[in-house]
Amino acid sequence: MRIVILGNDIDGVGGAQRVAHSLAQGFALRGYDVDLAGIVPFEPRHEFVSEPAYRTRVLGDRPQPVREDEVGRERLRELCCSRLQELLREGPPGIIITTQVWAMEHLADVDHRGWRVIGQYHSSFEAAANGPELERLTRAYAEIDAFALLTDEDAREFQRTGLNNTCSIPNAVSFFPDRPAPLTTHMLTYLGRLSVEKGPQFLVEAWGRIAASHPEWTLRFVGDGPDEPVVRAMVDRLPEGAERISFHAPVSDPERVLLDSDLVVLPSLVEGFPLVLAEAMACGVPVVATDCSAGVRALLHDGITGLLAARGDAGSLSRALSAAMESRDLRVKLGSGGRLAARELLPDQVLNRWEELFRDVLR
Repeated sequence: MRIVILGNDIDGVGGAQRVAHSLAQGFALRGYDVDLAGIVPFEPRHEFVSEPAYRTRVLGDRPQPVREDEVGRERLRELCCSRLQELLREGPPGIIITTQVWAMEHLADVDHRGWRVIGQYHSSFEAAANGPELERLTRAYAEIDAFALLTDEDAREFQRTGLNNTCSIPNAVSFFPDRPAPLTTHMLTYLGRLSVEKGPQFLVEAWGRIAASHPEWTLRFVGDGPDEPVVRAMVDRLPEGAERISFHAPVSDPERVLLDSDLVVLPSLVEGFPLVLAEAMACGVPVVATDCSAGVRALLHDGITGLLAARGDAGSLSRALSAAMESRDLRVKLGSGGRLAARELLPDQVLNRWEELFRDVLR
């Protein structure tokens, strides 16, 4: 059976892109005929799979023009829809998975009769309801065969808006090391984008409160983003004794970074189903995260697979971090609990759920 996975872009360093490539490879290795297509190009291109068993293509010839360039945006849309139509006509119809709503809006403009369509959303209902996307999502996904959310809680919330085609399938972890992290480095790691919704400013404030009490610990930021200058400026203003902080560029091998960590922190204000938490758990690294989404709550059971802190509260975050930093026994317990829970997110487990959904929509 043919499967076409369609995303906004497929080459950027991001969770949606990584999941799309992982799904494409998993389906292809199970014998499906898989195409992974992006609406627009992204530079520099990031390689997610060293030996892909699927085909990739980019439909557009340039990034999306700015909103004011209506002529350029319309030209790009026409080109992408034309090339998408050609792709769908290259063989018999099967299943289309759209990983993002903009991709779904392009699919709606081409003839896809005979295809079954599954739409994904990689954030939470709360994020959609508090932003501009909820109306777009309910409009774009109302008539498709299935709308796949990342948690049961999100699926129920979208169902209450009138979408009766919701279901839930979590994202799979990209790796599951044979051995867990040794937890001997006293390294606290933030791995992700430096942007306001990810809450790095609360982490800096929390670190400033507890760093002097934990002189053996260091904090590293791995990633970049628009808020990096703001975060660095906050670090420069920290009191003496709290300067044990380093900044590192984004990495293509997060497994290495996680295995070299004693504790991973996610101080976000908004999340979907954060892979960094799932993958830290797979590595046996304890996690501290803010209670900011259904995805976090699905992954992290407070005191068992990690520690929860209040969202947007540096004091709550500092207390949770300090509790984990003070006790290696607690870190080992949380790391073991997280690693056990992460087995439910192994690729084969998640691909089995996708195949169950395929059977449902093909009936």
